[in-house]
Amino acid sequence: MTKEGEKKVKRVNKRAPVRLWAKGKFVGFRRSKVQQNTNQCLVRVAGLADRKDASYYFGKRLVYIYKATTKTHKEKHGYRTIWGRICRAHGNGGTVVARFNTNLPSRAIGSTLRIMMYPQRA
Repeated sequence: MTKEGEKKVKRVNKRAPVRLWAKGKFVGFRRSKVQQNTNQCLVRVAGLADRKDASYYFGKRLVYIYKATTKTHKEKHGYRTIWGRICRAHGNGGTVVARFNTNLPSRAIGSTLRIMMYPQRA
């Protein structure tokens, strides 16, 4: 209750907005000593330390977002995306293998990927 003459103070929410995706780093292509498979990408998920925790991310969708050099008539903003899906673990350190609809370009190595928290299997 406010007394007469006092102004009601409006509270502002100072918390950061909720982020519904996890960060991942495109480490490189899956490869052997002789050849590399450009249709399979190795992704290092932030905060992932071992192989058994990587199973949570199997089937999750991930996206590479990049700024386009030219704008098409369909684009409103000038950013383009390449979508993929995490399919399996790679090694014991929490790295995962992802397959993309269109192969990622080699200039994307070292860049950040967004790992969406869907589809949920639970």
